[in-house]
Amino acid sequence: MNTTRTALAAAGAGALLIGTLTTLASSCTPATAAPPVLAAAAATSTATGISVSGGEHLSARPSVSSSGAIKTAGGSVSTPSGALVASGISLQAGAGFAEARVASVRVGGTTVGPFTATCRNGAITTSAPKGGSGNLKVSPGGNGTAGVITVTTSTAPTRTNGTGGPTSSKPSAGTAITVTVATVSCGAGTPPPPTGNPPTGTHPAPTHKPGTPGTSRQIKPGEQHQQQGDNPGDRTAPKPQPKPGHVAVTG
Repeated sequence: MNTTRTALAAAGAGALLIGTLTTLASSCTPATAAPPVLAAAAATSTATGISVSGGEHLSARPSVSSSGAIKTAGGSVSTPSGALVASGISLQAGAGFAEARVASVRVGGTTVGPFTATCRNGAITTSAPKGGSGNLKVSPGGNGTAGVITVTTSTAPTRTNGTGGPTSSKPSAGTAITVTVATVSCGAGTPPPPTGNPPTGTHPAPTHKPGTPGTSRQIKPGEQHQQQGDNPGDRTAPKPQPKPGHVAVTG
């Protein structure tokens, strides 16, 4: 009986000791620091001149993109047949900024323009001519596009019937060319300043220019003028002059 009580007491003491050691170990375990939040990568800004689909085809060009310093592109482009020409294209893109300008687009004998799309910190504004002329129409663009030009053509009706005699029907219209003009996109951000130029508002330190040899400064009245050799310590003793009562020294 005494042996059983001793065993139970020892087991209880051991359990208490193990619980105490476990608590101390838990309290000494350092807390795991949360991983640092990584800064989100700057969104890439893009600017594109024009793209053409339909009877004429031209991939988006010219184009420029950047997620940092502002990059530029521009010029003029045309479709392989020369039926469509876009002139005066100017593009810029950098962190949080993009701009596309197209001065004019000529399709056949009709010219329309200018087109402008600008994106600043994700906010987009566009400008494009309204209407069009004849079968050429200009519509407002979307998703960062300044404008869309559509050119339609008419299809002559089929003049046959079941007996071979003529029949009449209205001509059908189809879209021949679709031109997407001046497209931009950007996120939030600020492009870094250009390198190689001094910051605005600073001026280089003035350089000292030595005076021209041989020139002299005008001396004001009362101002002491001391030339080289006028220092009393540099003067030679004057030759003694005989005076009455003095005996000439010879020898």
